[in-house]
Amino acid sequence: MLSEIWIYKKNEKIFLVTLFLLLVVIGCLNWMLGLLTAIVIIGFVIVIEKNDYKQECILLNYLDELSAGVEAGTIYAVKNLPLGISLMDEKRQFVWANGVFRSWLKADIEEDNLFKDVFSGVRISKIWGKTGWFDYSLDEEYYRVFYKFIPPSKENGAAFMAFYLVDRTAMQQQIQACKEAMPVFGLIRVDNVAEATQNMTDVEKSNILSEVDEVILSEFISRDAFIKRYSSTEFVICMSRKALKDCMNDNFNILDKVRDIHTVNRIPVTISIGIVKCEGTFAKQFEMAQTALDLALGRGGDQAIVRVDKDVKAFGGRSSTSVSSTRVRVRVVAQALREIIQESDRVFVMGHGHEDYDAIGAAVGVTHLAKASGKPVNIVLSAYEDTSHKMINALDADKEMGPMLMTEKTALNIITDKSVLFIVDTHVPQVVAAPELLRAAKKRVVIDHHRRNASIISPTLLTYMEPSASSASELVSELIQYYGGDRDLTTLEASCLYAGLVVDTKNFSVQTSVRTFDAASFLRRSGADAKLVRALFAVNVETVRIKSEIMAHLKTVDGYMVFAECPAGTEQAQIIAGQVADYLVTVEGIHASFLFYHVEEGVTSISARSDGTVNVQVVMEALGGGGHLTVSGAQISGDMTIEAATQKIVEEVRKQIKEA
Repeated sequence: MLSEIWIYKKNEKIFLVTLFLLLVVIGCLNWMLGLLTAIVIIGFVIVIEKNDYKQECILLNYLDELSAGVEAGTIYAVKNLPLGISLMDEKRQFVWANGVFRSWLKADIEEDNLFKDVFSGVRISKIWGKTGWFDYSLDEEYYRVFYKFIPPSKENGAAFMAFYLVDRTAMQQQIQACKEAMPVFGLIRVDNVAEATQNMTDVEKSNILSEVDEVILSEFISRDAFIKRYSSTEFVICMSRKALKDCMNDNFNILDKVRDIHTVNRIPVTISIGIVKCEGTFAKQFEMAQTALDLALGRGGDQAIVRVDKDVKAFGGRSSTSVSSTRVRVRVVAQALREIIQESDRVFVMGHGHEDYDAIGAAVGVTHLAKASGKPVNIVLSAYEDTSHKMINALDADKEMGPMLMTEKTALNIITDKSVLFIVDTHVPQVVAAPELLRAAKKRVVIDHHRRNASIISPTLLTYMEPSASSASELVSELIQYYGGDRDLTTLEASCLYAGLVVDTKNFSVQTSVRTFDAASFLRRSGADAKLVRALFAVNVETVRIKSEIMAHLKTVDGYMVFAECPAGTEQAQIIAGQVADYLVTVEGIHASFLFYHVEEGVTSISARSDGTVNVQVVMEALGGGGHLTVSGAQISGDMTIEAATQKIVEEVRKQIKEA
């Protein structure tokens, strides 16, 4: 429009110049006519200029109004667009923000104007001077924050950062909904059908199985899951991640529902569940679900194991492991061990580090198996013999057993690819007596009575784990009876195995079954010396004093948890801590006891005991340990203090009590 006005003005000047020339010509011909014409032309010019001036004023007013409207619209748009905008200066202070930015982040720029006050948890040092974006959430609202650095200009020497917020809540909710709808696979197995339905009629057995099926099917169908039975006691399930999350929040109460089913012989039916949540192929997920189910069964059953990528979460496991009365598996395992030993050139045996009497006793029992097959055998000991030095001294003094004891360094020099390594009383690779020997051994056999941990020795030729057994010595004693051979147990061998039974059953008061007493009877018939066993457990006056000191400084939490610490530098600290922990759970009102003790520099160990109300295995697993429902332990090191460990234990125990 301005260019058209300029052309109009230019044409007007040409027209006036032409009139002036015509006026000069007319004036030359007739001056009176020229004067009259000049007066008329001047009048017309005055009128035209006046009208032009008026039109210019109207045009300028219109342009001013238009410019003001555009500026106001721009300001309104900046302030009210569905986009949060703000500016921050070099002092990390917000100097301006539109209303959307303030309302979304609930920020008062005049008061809480620092970057850390508005974007809590985000470090400005990482983004200052850069351009990019980051995601930020506040009160279940999700935003993507774009930031741009504005360098100093000639007019203004200050630098600024501009922030632009985009609301992604709806998109994030859709993403979350898609993730929650993704499928997870699982396997379910009824643990103890044979034991729970023993001595039942066919009708009673059918009714029990039908009731179990109904509970399992109704539970998962109510969560919109697909479930299919592929054998009389096994199911495959597929459900959404949201349904899995709900099951985890409910602590898999289906375990309790199945356990509450009434049976004629009062043996509760239990189930085990293995579920996997990962991004792998369906085939990989099914394989991992099977591994999770095996882990649940290896830990004694009656629990659910959820594998979230590499993380393992356990639920349930409150009931004691059922004991099978059949010896079929023992006989099969014994024959398999006979073949493994006969095919080897040498047998090595070791337990866990800081060996107790059960680990040493079971190792002595395995040496009997090797000698029955005529194979050379050695017991590899850890560097820490404080908890079992009496038994080791007794073995070392024996002419036959003494030469069999050796260190890890010596074993590494003579082990071959044909040698077989037995690991007893543990299945966790991190706690074995000789870690380097474990890595060097090509053939491995594991014999353990603990509930299966997420970390397990692999690969092995054979893994014999029975969580229902009282001790590793009980398992080995049974294997000896079915192994065969003409060699009888010596008095020392039988006594060591018997001592292992005594220490893990607390003198036959906990974790015992018919098979435990059968093993004890066999060992006594084989010549186990009760007097020698009592000598192994004898304590001196100093030990009694230390126990009294520990109990004098114990701390009670919530009235049913007891915590105490064994003084640093105490000899046989592990034995003393275990004995004190055992005693404390016999005190009225005490359900769980936790004893801290020190056996090596920089490491604090924990002995945990329970009367069955609290599953101390799950509690110790939270600290990287493990064990049994009533007897467990762990080690802490690094930044974790005794106070921090105590707080963690209290939280885990309270969680169990609340769930129960």
